[in-house]
Amino acid sequence: MPRQSRYDDAAEAYDGPSKTQQKQDSHDLQDLGTELLKLSAAQLDGIPMDPKVRAALREHGRMPTREAKRRHMQYLGKLLREGESEPLRVALHQIRAGETRLLAEAEQWRERLLADDAALTDWIKAHPQAEVQPLRVLVRNARREIAAAQEANPDGVAALGKSRFYRDLFQMLRTTLKNAERSAREPAAGGDADDESAQ
Repeated sequence: MPRQSRYDDAAEAYDGPSKTQQKQDSHDLQDLGTELLKLSAAQLDGIPMDPKVRAALREHGRMPTREAKRRHMQYLGKLLREGESEPLRVALHQIRAGETRLLAEAEQWRERLLADDAALTDWIKAHPQAEVQPLRVLVRNARREIAAAQEANPDGVAALGKSRFYRDLFQMLRTTLKNAERSAREPAAGGDADDESAQ
């Protein structure tokens, strides 16, 4: 008679994920909650989610102590475990990808504006709502900073990241791009109301 392995019996009696796997899943959901807490209120409002989860995310900031916040994170993880977490992960990924794309676009515009005067005309055409005069001042001052840094260190690469106007130019471009993206996403509710009142 062949000997049966106790592992054969164990394979048939699988009860679900191990305790270790359950703990890992719990930590993953708490991490998801932590990432959701980093989003702005406007970003959270754009994500469809269970009202209990939305309320828990809003309540987190009102927790008075570190221990209360830790317990609240466990509660948030429990709520996420009970509901569907995958749509939240997808929405979070889309938001992060959009932010990365926005940063890259701002960087490209900064390099173009610093390299060529014609890029300013392109920027104004692409973003007519942008303030032109402050942008011109920042571009001019950033160019001066770059020239001064290259004069001070002709052999090496200038430390552009530390220059004030170079950073300020990036911030202005990023803010303008973010505002343009936000206004493009918002429905033209005000325009519809004006049309109805005119009739």
